[in-house]
Amino acid sequence: MELFLWGLGALLAAIGLAELLRWLLFLVWRPVRPAELWLVVAPQNGEECETLLRAAVERVEWLNWKGPCSVLCVNREEDPHVEAVCKILERRYPTLRLCKKEERVYDIGREC
Repeated sequence: MELFLWGLGALLAAIGLAELLRWLLFLVWRPVRPAELWLVVAPQNGEECETLLRAAVERVEWLNWKGPCSVLCVNREEDPHVEAVCKILERRYPTLRLCKKEERVYDIGREC
């Protein structure tokens, strides 16, 4: 049992050290003047839409990007469930935007 606990402690220490190293490298290599950041999410159905969008918004907030950040939801299949979920979440998260057509991904800088 003691050997198991030592092994578990070593594993957790290694994971913590790797996470600390990743965080430090992210801070060192962060650009001085960051550009506009867009995270594009294209859910395939309404069931996974909310989970994907919430995860994307949290990731953008976690990055703590100094420039403007947005999450773009592309509704490729014109699914009404995806559109409904996006409209509801747009009210809660101002960084979230809904795009109905796939071609708009190439015009990311413009409003959808």
